Amino acid sequence: MRATSVRALHQLPPMPEALAEGCEPFLSKRTTHLLWTQWQAGLLQRLNEEVRGTPRATESVVETVMNAAHDRDSILAFNYASLALNTSFFLSCLVPHAAQKQPAYPQPSTHIGAVPTLFGKTLATAISDQFGSLPQLKLAMSSAAMGMVSSGWVWLVKDEHGRLGIVPTYGAGTVLVQQRRQCGPKDLVTAVQDGEAQAEAPAAPDAPTRPPRFDALSRTSGADAIGQHLYPLLCVSMYEHAWLGDYGFWGKERYMTHFWDCVNWERVERLWGDDRT
Repeated sequence: MRATSVRALHQLPPMPEALAEGCEPFLSKRTTHLLWTQWQAGLLQRLNEEVRGTPRATESVVETVMNAAHDRDSILAFNYASLALNTSFFLSCLVPHAAQKQPAYPQPSTHIGAVPTLFGKTLATAISDQFGSLPQLKLAMSSAAMGMVSSGWVWLVKDEHGRLGIVPTYGAGTVLVQQRRQCGPKDLVTAVQDGEAQAEAPAAPDAPTRPPRFDALSRTSGADAIGQHLYPLLCVSMYEHAWLGDYGFWGKERYMTHFWDCVNWERVERLWGDDRT
């Protein structure tokens, strides 16, 4: 009798090779491995337990995020899938400082070889135009992070017009769906290409509301509001387990300072240049 193949439930892939020895000076080897082998593995295990024996057992993680966002009965599946997706994106944005090809992201005047996208700008030029400078972008994103008093994520995004913005999301929130509303097409990011775009749905009554200060910060890009289709370029975790082991209870400021030492700007720029229409 010929065996039939059955799609396995979600399995933890190998840790990104660049992070095998940690991500110094941002995250120690111990913290990096805890995030991957315990937090990420635990999220996928609980997601499997939640969807096993249901129609969602055949969905990808991205599909679960997209579909469960509109289903109040699937809140746990959404939370586990979204947290796993966010964690994966956060870690994929990192590279140890010693492994970086250049010590710091170059400014527009020294960014040799950068190719403008269909937006007519390189990422470095867009940062300069819309934030004033790379240090000012770092300050804006770090300020949003420091202003969060609950767990969540802070994202650097571009919209369909090539404008940049900073978007905080809370808990299991993600820019894939904002307040239970579809915000991006199915090819949101290169590493997450198997989701299906869903029709817009009304915001859930219990959807979190951003404080006005950070609403203004996150929804603007220069003088103009960013659009509705958001493509993440960079993400940082605002969960205490990400900094507690290395920096202590009150170490979030140092955590954010060292975050910038290990940003994989090469990947960020690749995502920026990944033109979508």
